[in-house]
Amino acid sequence: MSIFSRRLAGALLAMLAISLPVSSADKLKVKGISWGDELSEGTYSSKTAIEEAFRKLKEQGYTDIYWRMIWDGAPHDEIEFYMPDSQQAGEARVRKELENTPYAWDPHELRWPAAVAHRLGMRLWAHIVPYNMGAPPGAWAELGIMPHPQVLPDGLTIYLTNFLYQYKILRQHPEYQLVDRKGKRYHYGVMEWAYPEARQYWDGLVKDIVTRYDVDGISMDTRSECMNPEYADEFGFNAPVVEEFKRRYGVDILQEDFDLEKWRQLRGEYFTQLLKELSDVIHSKGKQFALWTGQGDYIGYPLGNMKLEWRKWLTEKTVDVFGLEEYGWAWGTQGYGYVTDVTSRRGLKPLDVAIREDYSPAAKQGGVKLVFLCRKNIAKPLSDVCCSSRANPLAVPQPPDYCQTMEAMPEFDGVRH
Repeated sequence: MSIFSRRLAGALLAMLAISLPVSSADKLKVKGISWGDELSEGTYSSKTAIEEAFRKLKEQGYTDIYWRMIWDGAPHDEIEFYMPDSQQAGEARVRKELENTPYAWDPHELRWPAAVAHRLGMRLWAHIVPYNMGAPPGAWAELGIMPHPQVLPDGLTIYLTNFLYQYKILRQHPEYQLVDRKGKRYHYGVMEWAYPEARQYWDGLVKDIVTRYDVDGISMDTRSECMNPEYADEFGFNAPVVEEFKRRYGVDILQEDFDLEKWRQLRGEYFTQLLKELSDVIHSKGKQFALWTGQGDYIGYPLGNMKLEWRKWLTEKTVDVFGLEEYGWAWGTQGYGYVTDVTSRRGLKPLDVAIREDYSPAAKQGGVKLVFLCRKNIAKPLSDVCCSSRANPLAVPQPPDYCQTMEAMPEFDGVRH
């Protein structure tokens, strides 16, 4: 065979590999575990329980576990707590069980889950949630939210008057949170990534995790459990954004009319900068980076209309794994003005169409794996969750075969449950 023929054959094989669907044997099957939430259920409430649960997951064919860390990425000592709750009680119980063992917390709970997952031939990722950093005392009263009951593991009922916690860095530096145009109201628990200090904080947390623990990667999502803005574009007028917008466009967004799309895009560029910095930290340790966010070009409810540069993340392989349909909930009255919304599908293509036409070509170009997030409902039921009042709080079931149909799409490299 001539050199030309060999090159032609190689090119054809490469094209064929791109067009062929991923075989079921090669597909990822991911289990997302929100450990803090699961503690009260008992499934992962002890060393033995974790091992037994992981063994069952292995038997069910799971390849990867996304372990959502109990405080979403920060150690216990970096959280300021305001009231006792079931997560703190469960954390203390399991921490004590693992004291004086090779799996003791130092400061995170990751050693034992990682060891068990690897012994069973599965991968374990530390899952972080940077958009969920809590709220200070008085935040509920500010929005007129009344105290409500919570039953602790010992059966004691207490009445919560505040959000349970906030990261200490935001108590020390509230200015790192998104602020409104008047400079008087913060979007509690939500950082503005235009501040280098905000990005450096999360860079440091992630560097410690991937350096200290034998995890296979970092999984991150953009969900939130924060306060509802009054309207989608209420927050994001922090000093670095104001200064950069004026430098680029000669407009003072605090005093003059301005181009909303340019402002939304600028804020999205700072989020991309955070992702690139995290990616560098994670990849420098030989780990992988997974990102989960909402569909479309805007971050959406309840975080606003910040632009998402997802095309750049995929084509430049900022992340290794990418998934959609991730969204959170918020407390207080739902605001208005969201350009896109996952739960109502406003401003969005059907997911299968978007995957085929938009996300898959970009992911193929960058060599990024697309994973389908299987949701039985298109909206999380919030009627039993404190302080949440979506316009339609009840979950709307997907068609019975929805997950199976979507998972079978050749564009997907796996599924997450």
